[in-house]
Amino acid sequence: MKKIFLVLAVALMTTSSFAAKYGSAGCGLGSMIFEGDQTWWKQVLAATSNGIGMQTIAISLGTSNCDSPAPLKVGQTEAYVEANKVALANDIARGNGETIVGLSKVYGCTNSDEFGAALKSNYSNIFREDTASSKEITSNINAVASTTCNTQI
Repeated sequence: MKKIFLVLAVALMTTSSFAAKYGSAGCGLGSMIFEGDQTWWKQVLAATSNGIGMQTIAISLGTSNCDSPAPLKVGQTEAYVEANKVALANDIARGNGETIVGLSKVYGCTNSDEFGAALKSNYSNIFREDTASSKEITSNINAVASTTCNTQI
């Protein structure tokens, strides 16, 4: 039993020595509420707050102590499309929504409203058939993004 506590103590000490500006609990709401010294109990409370809060959205949008993500590469963009395929199709049909805002950040677009309008007007080209793969959808979105956002992926 003593060995387990020793291993746990060493692991906690090493984790805190490599902690970023927000500690080992990660960025998010908890990092803002429990900022300051990185005691273990504050990190537990910060991690709990991050779990209940909107840490995923904070990471995606670069808020709450989370740095904005770097533009994604083709495989990562395709993974984003795959993970959000249904919501993305609905948001593109409307021309706005959370997934379009996230996608505009992925492509480095400065105006998500303009990007959403361009995606909406190209909906039939992006989703050519109901069974379109994420690779095909991503390729079609890339074509719209290259003219709207001036990016090349």
